[in-house]
Amino acid sequence: MLGPAGLSAAEEAAYLALVRQGGATLTQLTARTGLTPAQVRRAVLSLQRKGFVHHTPAPEERVVPVPPELAVEQQVRRRQEELEGVRAAAHRLAQEARSRASNRRTEELIEIVSGRAAVAQAFDRLQRAARQQMRVLVAPPYAVPKDVNRQQLERQAAGITYRAVYDVDALTDPGFVKSVVVHVQEGEHARLAHGLPTKLAVADRELALLPLAWTRSAHDAALLVHPCGLLDALIALFETVWTQATPLSVADSADLAAAATVSAADRHLLSLLVAGLTDEAVGARLGLSRRTVVRRVQHLMELSNSRSRMQLGWQARERGWL
Repeated sequence: MLGPAGLSAAEEAAYLALVRQGGATLTQLTARTGLTPAQVRRAVLSLQRKGFVHHTPAPEERVVPVPPELAVEQQVRRRQEELEGVRAAAHRLAQEARSRASNRRTEELIEIVSGRAAVAQAFDRLQRAARQQMRVLVAPPYAVPKDVNRQQLERQAAGITYRAVYDVDALTDPGFVKSVVVHVQEGEHARLAHGLPTKLAVADRELALLPLAWTRSAHDAALLVHPCGLLDALIALFETVWTQATPLSVADSADLAAAATVSAADRHLLSLLVAGLTDEAVGARLGLSRRTVVRRVQHLMELSNSRSRMQLGWQARERGWL
């Protein structure tokens, strides 16, 4: 009962006997607990140091229990102070580790992970390391089971953002699609792309995992990349792929659906813009005001994650809108 408060079995037996039956001499306490006199003496001395008992004055010296709520609260407060000290030390160590990151040797910046089990463990390590977000590029073959990622659901519930881009080929497996649906329903931000350049998982800006090769044995060997120029490049790669990918959502049928394609009217509008017509000219052709044309173009830019009209034209071509 009181083990987590730091009491041994003998100390707990002595303290519970005092709480339940009142203060006692050492002899009486020995009789109550069934412990040896030496065990009782040691237990009482330890309980006194920990603040669970005190002694009445001589000549009738008795051991009296401190009320449980006071004694335990004192222990809890002491433990909290100790844990806060450990936390502060951990933060100092983390700061030291970050300060020496630029001086790390190559073998400290990149780890080679060998074996399917080791790669799966590295992915778990990555998820545990994330404090803000996980970035993931997903394509077969898989290093981990295709079932629902329970650790991901726990991390998402704890406030970690998951952003995932799935290769089209990854969604040809009905079983895998079911797991993706669950991830999206629980808050994952998902997108779809054709021909991902690699598989990748990145925890914040601290750690990345990627396979050594695009083969069936890819899940048997991978790289763990710590903060360095390569990690920065991998994050930039993910963000580029993310920008060009199509958003995925869960349809009413509990299935995945890509963002709706553009209407025939929007296709016509895009074709006129690509032909070089101004907003006013496009509006005149379509019977729209310039403001309406600008609003529809803005909508198409948001739909395709484009930052400029030039990029919108390129995205329209890539997505088959033209």
